[in-house]
Amino acid sequence: MITPASKFQKTGPSASGFSLMELLVTMVILSIVMSIAMMTMGSARQGAEDQKDKRNAQEIASVAAMANAAGASFIVPGDPEATIYNLRDGTAPDTGAFRGRTFRIPDMREAEIQGAMRFLALNDTDLQYRQDGSRGP
Repeated sequence: MITPASKFQKTGPSASGFSLMELLVTMVILSIVMSIAMMTMGSARQGAEDQKDKRNAQEIASVAAMANAAGASFIVPGDPEATIYNLRDGTAPDTGAFRGRTFRIPDMREAEIQGAMRFLALNDTDLQYRQDGSRGP
């Protein structure tokens, strides 16, 4: 004897499985959780990028201070970017105990130099590191 298929299908509130509304609510909740996680990861990534830029700026300022103390001529007044590129290319003092010694920052890509510039300030005599990214004295 063959029983009709409708005998094995459950209908109404006791039916197993998820309704369309339950699936939509679950998807909305998951998307909210994912967006919060993405924002958190983005701020962590920005913090790491800032730390890298600060480290590069410290490196540039350190080489600039050594080159300046040795008497090397590399500062371009009013142009911190050109000053940094002079250090990237290398500069050597013409006189003194360090005559002939080349002061050079390590190889940095253009984006790394641009990021580090936020934390550097150029005055008339030297290139200074600014931890807060301010350009003032």
